[in-house]
Amino acid sequence: MIYRPLGRTGIKVSIVGFGAMRFWRKPEAEALAVVRRAYDLGVTIFETGVGYGDGTSEELLGKALHDVRENVVLTNKVTPKPGGTADDVRRGLEASLAREQTDHFDVFSFWGVNNPEIHDRIFVKGGPLEGALRAKEEGLVRSLGITTHAQPQEIIDFTKRYPWDVVTLKYNMLSRRQEPTLKHLGEQGIGVIIMNPLAGGTVARPGPEMQARFDQAGLRPAVLGLRYLVANPAVSTAVSGMTSVAEVEENVAAGDSEGPLNDAEADLVETIQTALKGLGETFCTGCGYCMPCPEGVGIPGIFQLWNMMRGYGDADYPRNEYRKMLNQLHWAEYRGRTADHCIECHQCEEQCPNRLPVVADLKQAHADLTSE
Repeated sequence: MIYRPLGRTGIKVSIVGFGAMRFWRKPEAEALAVVRRAYDLGVTIFETGVGYGDGTSEELLGKALHDVRENVVLTNKVTPKPGGTADDVRRGLEASLAREQTDHFDVFSFWGVNNPEIHDRIFVKGGPLEGALRAKEEGLVRSLGITTHAQPQEIIDFTKRYPWDVVTLKYNMLSRRQEPTLKHLGEQGIGVIIMNPLAGGTVARPGPEMQARFDQAGLRPAVLGLRYLVANPAVSTAVSGMTSVAEVEENVAAGDSEGPLNDAEADLVETIQTALKGLGETFCTGCGYCMPCPEGVGIPGIFQLWNMMRGYGDADYPRNEYRKMLNQLHWAEYRGRTADHCIECHQCEEQCPNRLPVVADLKQAHADLTSE
């Protein structure tokens, strides 16, 4: 297993980490076995929060790891709610510490900092940051960070406003829009925790045509998806939501090889990227010249999800992300309204350098992304 510094924190972490969002749904004995197998295979960072099973995930991690606490890195988080206070943070922190059977967290983050408005909540007088800084002074937490689904420039701006130790963000082989953010974080010495490294499992479930390409190259989709992240020196760790011993054993294999992708891996990644982009003679390149849409339709993001579904062959992840757009959830990967808000003004088509039939494509994308 490869181990890397978590930015400037002085903490070292395994390049493949354990995301504890889903494992707790298993019977307890099975869930504990999954965690211990990860630990035995060299995983040292375990990421959770009270929102995962209303504390159940925390309790199970505490049972599984309390006897090896000095060998692992525990991360936890708190939501910066409107009107939240320093005392709210303290109460939440102490309850989570008790459930995980530990006297400190190595990383303590503000959860769901998905736009500037939520980021602002952290800094009010007597608010969340004051509570977290007091806890850090007392040794209850070692480093402070944010977890975020915000836009790339917003995340960069967050780190300019406050010197966060760690940023947890969403990035994977199928959705690469955070590459400028990773470059900035690496230059600033900020620890980077990648969440959703396999796009909710989509990376591990290519369609038949793409799976044949993996088979031909002798590569496994989940391993390549994680290797893609390992090959980026700005990534400190990629926390994967492993729910079985078999998944643990497959995922940790990606943490055995340092350095850039080998030729076979790089060639297949290029094939995948080409498939995501090259759907027909012309395709959306995400240049953004179609924006802004007068009705607020998030055209480039919609087309990226549509391309992902058609090019990689698994529809679950892009459809789930599109549902977030439909419901205007602040943790949606892409901003803007869905394609059904298009009024067919054709302004986007006049501005598109590839002369795409944007209006017709939006209709088809909406139909595909909302079908079951």
